[in-house]
Amino acid sequence: MKRKLFGAVMAAVFVVGTFSGCKSDDKPTENVSNIKTIGTNDYGWEIPEKTFEFSFYQKGQINPDDTEKTTKLLKKYILDEFNVKINKIVYDTDANERFNLMLSSGKYPEVMTGLSKADVVRLQQLGKLKDITSYVDKYGSNIKNELGDYYNRYLDEDNKLYKLPYAWGLLPIPDYSAHIRLDWYKELGKPKFETPEEYYEILKKMVDKHPKDENGKKTYALSWNQYCSINTIAGVWGLKNGYKEDNEHNLTHWINTSEGREFTEFYNKVYRDGMLDPDSFTNKYDDWKAKFSGERIAGHIGPWWQSWNAGHEVWQKLDKKWSDEQRYVQVKLKDKDADKAYLSPKDTTGWGYTVITDKCKNPEMIIKFLNAAITPNGTRLFAWGVPNLENSNWNFKDGKWSFNQKSKEEIINTTYDYEEHDLLGPNKFWLIHPQGAMSDNLKVNAWIDQCFNDEAKWKKIMNDNLRDTVYDNSAMSQIDFLADNPITVKKQQVKDIIDTYWAKTVLSKTEKEFNKNYEDMKKKLIKAGVNELQKYMTEQYKINVEKWGK
Repeated sequence: MKRKLFGAVMAAVFVVGTFSGCKSDDKPTENVSNIKTIGTNDYGWEIPEKTFEFSFYQKGQINPDDTEKTTKLLKKYILDEFNVKINKIVYDTDANERFNLMLSSGKYPEVMTGLSKADVVRLQQLGKLKDITSYVDKYGSNIKNELGDYYNRYLDEDNKLYKLPYAWGLLPIPDYSAHIRLDWYKELGKPKFETPEEYYEILKKMVDKHPKDENGKKTYALSWNQYCSINTIAGVWGLKNGYKEDNEHNLTHWINTSEGREFTEFYNKVYRDGMLDPDSFTNKYDDWKAKFSGERIAGHIGPWWQSWNAGHEVWQKLDKKWSDEQRYVQVKLKDKDADKAYLSPKDTTGWGYTVITDKCKNPEMIIKFLNAAITPNGTRLFAWGVPNLENSNWNFKDGKWSFNQKSKEEIINTTYDYEEHDLLGPNKFWLIHPQGAMSDNLKVNAWIDQCFNDEAKWKKIMNDNLRDTVYDNSAMSQIDFLADNPITVKKQQVKDIIDTYWAKTVLSKTEKEFNKNYEDMKKKLIKAGVNELQKYMTEQYKINVEKWGK
């Protein structure tokens, strides 16, 4: 690194003081070309002589104390190795309320991340964003190279660049699946299944053999929690993110399809059989996790990690007799009439955006920093956290990187402690790096626990089972819903009705009550504008398919 050179001058640097990248109350800083540097580190970053400092706000409801704890080591490492001080700002309040308050008060920092496209357009219309086109042209060669063909997706109608993506790229692994408890399943002789009905019959037999937990509380075939999604269920019936697509790319909302009624009837049957957790639609995740870890749920349809986090990752710590097959495995379900199950939609464009606001006085240095952060080794640092410690996820010395064998083995053997490794700061400064494969190694990506899938037995089983349920949904995910578009209001009204009335319909006690509740829900959705939403989705989807490909 030039680490020795860096260390030799650090004392002098702090005597000189720090310069801030973008604080709103500062005078304009010197141009980046005039900033003195003291060498280049192994990440390709030209180390400034004076400490460069900037702040960024991450939109979301995030606990500040937890953030302080999980960014402490990474923040120090970046200061030591880059001579850059980063201040991350989060609030444990409603994200949209906080965002609106920041805009109305004018108290927002120089960099913001976690923004939706609508947030970006709003900031742009208010004149609160820097046009970063020329800065990226001059200082962002890595940004352009890494984004490649995606880069043009982020330009506005005038070919100006106001936003950069984070969590972009394709990670071809499942996000959602059906789950089944393996040891209970093996007791039945592992009968084959493919359809949701066949799956449910097996779950019922499992519950018959294990009707209560050790405390005498009832066991259920299925449950639900706040992170489960109707769109995942719709995917089992062959719909894409809640919409049925025909050969000409016309989209039909699930409420207007026969499949929508079928998957709602499926859950209602489970409920009327007494096999659905009655607290399903009031369960917060922690409540659900306690019930799941308490061995009261035979199956699950939702995010793959939930049955790991609430299942064997709990049991292997608490049960000395725990066996490796006392876990849930992730499996595909497909309705008999569906051509394919679409369980895991992927947005290659990114999860959201990072912007530089009008508060920033030195956007050149921010772009230079992001240019270093987006490289493969920059991604390893910001995605995997601090290297070279005993429990690090990776090592990085003299410009060469390697996995930490201890952490690798723990991931493969499913003994990896996520809370411990979270203190290394993985993905805590997620400003620009991808979630997909890194350009220097197509088998390595931003999620350290997804880098050894061919070696990790249970991950390999999951990926093999679900490989054809993953699909690129960028053309649908990137449809704009801006604040001044009347359809945006209709979209929210549709969501609110579904959130309330789908659960009510599932919990119908009789077939007659189900039919009434389902029709009432459909009428309310039509009145709220679901058909107009469907029409808008189709129009915009076709435009994106034409521009980007399906």
